[in-house]
Amino acid sequence: MHISGFINFRTLAVIGLGLIGGSFARDIKRLGLAERVLGYEINPEYRKLIHKQNFVDYLGDKPDEELSKAELILLAVPVKTFEEIIPKILPYISKKVIITDVGSVKLPLIKLMNRPDYKNIRFIGGHPIAGSEYFGPSAAKDNLFAGKRLILTPFIESDPIVVERVRSMWVSIGAIVSEMEPKSHDELFASVSHLPHLLAYASIQAISNSESPDVLKHSGAGLKDFSRIASSSPTMWSDIFLENQNNLIPKISIFKEILNELEDSILKKDKEKLIKILENAKTERDRWMT
Repeated sequence: MHISGFINFRTLAVIGLGLIGGSFARDIKRLGLAERVLGYEINPEYRKLIHKQNFVDYLGDKPDEELSKAELILLAVPVKTFEEIIPKILPYISKKVIITDVGSVKLPLIKLMNRPDYKNIRFIGGHPIAGSEYFGPSAAKDNLFAGKRLILTPFIESDPIVVERVRSMWVSIGAIVSEMEPKSHDELFASVSHLPHLLAYASIQAISNSESPDVLKHSGAGLKDFSRIASSSPTMWSDIFLENQNNLIPKISIFKEILNELEDSILKKDKEKLIKILENAKTERDRWMT
């Protein structure tokens, strides 16, 4: 879906070619939104897969002179590596380049990009709500972002023309784009994304610590549905938990309080209170689903 008025990039670069970065590169190349797509991936096994899939025109293992040709650079690496990546690309980028990202935590990166030595970089934060429990370039696919929400988190001082350039790019690959203040973004996603992932991991760990080593073999569809996201990348999610800990820890505390209430209700055989807690949760989920 190439939107009217969108001007193609001559050269676009993607750093990190896993599920999100790889899918993005595939769509940009497939839809002709850039004449040339550069890819950078540090993982040698991933690079072998990328060569086979052929969704970039150039593939490097680290930033190099080719990067100077990029009009836009997408950072699709774990959020905790941004502070390491930015200094490495800085010697090679043009003064007019636009940098954006796909990280699930925005405020730490916004603070990083507000440093005096980075103040001239045209950076617009982005977060596609298009993740999966699968990861790596083998999980990359066409149309991953079609019909999915994409949140931009620009600075107050961001150039509206640059924001529009990034917005129209994502719209051209099918995303539904909105904007959000970075602090509000991180608070919101601590609740609706980061806490659920943490609970999925914790639940599987608790079950696997059972005295029966084969306990998970007896699970049904309910556990599979609930725990699906516990198959996500541990590296990526440990970074997210650490980077957004100021917002995540209070959510964990609230969950502990509710868990304690449930435990107390069960111990006291207080069915009325137990039903009330469960009904409240059911009502909220049903309202959300409709």
